Amino acid sequence: MKKFDTIYCDFDGTITKQDSVNVFLEKYTGEKWLESEKLWIDGKISSRENAIIQVGLLNNISQKQLDDYINSIKIDDYFLEFVDFVKLNNIKLTILSDGFDLFIKKVLERYNLNIPFYANMLTYRDGKFDIDFPYYNESCDKKAGMCKCNKVKEKSFCYIGDGTSDLCIAAKADFLFASKKLHEYCVKNNIKHSHFTSFRNIIDVLKEGD
Repeated sequence: MKKFDTIYCDFDGTITKQDSVNVFLEKYTGEKWLESEKLWIDGKISSRENAIIQVGLLNNISQKQLDDYINSIKIDDYFLEFVDFVKLNNIKLTILSDGFDLFIKKVLERYNLNIPFYANMLTYRDGKFDIDFPYYNESCDKKAGMCKCNKVKEKSFCYIGDGTSDLCIAAKADFLFASKKLHEYCVKNNIKHSHFTSFRNIIDVLKEGD
């Protein structure tokens, strides 16, 4: 593969071992969040509408419960090695997420990582949450809360992702690393990609371009 100056990467379920938003919703809403989630997956509502509905289900969560949950979020075993690799090779890394900035910020701080990111804005006060969409784009094909395609300015870039929120930008990447649902989608639709199960796989493929 050719070398890339820019890599964009999803967060939930890609950098993290599990989808931190979905696990949080399951923990504090039971199965209630799944109703709107299915509507979103089926294309009946936008991810922005889905996020508003799901955040509205979160009630009476203490600061300690929130902090304990965020501190429980684990990242891929090889992500720190991947960050070192891109720094060594002068590759610009940016996180694009249709998840919550609050989670991303705290996780990056815990690992002393200074990686630029774009995500939906989740605020917490007195046990209640509110969500805002500073990067919403009216012309977004997927009506995502955070339009990933709109943040990409380069003509040539590499993308790393795992799920439904990555479908649009994945089709525009010059080189794509895909796992889980995104990998299944690529296989079904004959989209060229490199399948990965950890960032160790990604490092190995990128090294082939050296």
